[in-house]
Amino acid sequence: MLDGILLTLFVAELCFHHLPKVLHEILGVALTAAILLHVWNNRRRLMSMTKKISPRKIFALTINFLLTVLTAVTAFSGVCMSNYLFAMSGELRRNMTIHQLHVAAPYLLMILIGVHVGLHWSELRGRLTKFTGEKIFNAVVAISSAFGLAGLYLNRVDDRILMKHIFATPATELNGAVFALMIFGGIIFFAFVTFMADKKFFDGK
Repeated sequence: MLDGILLTLFVAELCFHHLPKVLHEILGVALTAAILLHVWNNRRRLMSMTKKISPRKIFALTINFLLTVLTAVTAFSGVCMSNYLFAMSGELRRNMTIHQLHVAAPYLLMILIGVHVGLHWSELRGRLTKFTGEKIFNAVVAISSAFGLAGLYLNRVDDRILMKHIFATPATELNGAVFALMIFGGIIFFAFVTFMADKKFFDGK
């Protein structure tokens, strides 16, 4: 349930064009709290990753470290840009570097969250297919990945990550539900790619 809440909150945060600004800030605080709870709940698993180090564990630990750094950057820049909950100075809110960091970091997070999910793909798939069945699960993955690939192009994700000055993209002009599906699909696409690479290079171990 917590994983589902995390995913929902993250997707909602990237749909900020379709949300009131105050709600975006409230959801950002909720997402940060949910991430901290997620880390706490998985503290034993994280500690076990430092034992019997393997190339796969080194890769996973690196991804977790980058997730932590980018989450901190996103939260810090969000506080600096706050208009409501934290009411920071106007100078901070207008700082273009902080603004660009707050735009770029979540899209890097989208990719890394996908990689993180991909490293746990077999476990998650086993849980979900008990309810959906293999065919429905595979269909959802395929359709979501297609939306994700379209979103990477239409939302100019590469330019956003490079911190180029972008106000709107063809994707942001679309319906909010479609935009959300593109963000969700981006995570699923990178998760599936990671799962396939994990099987090839690490044999899932």
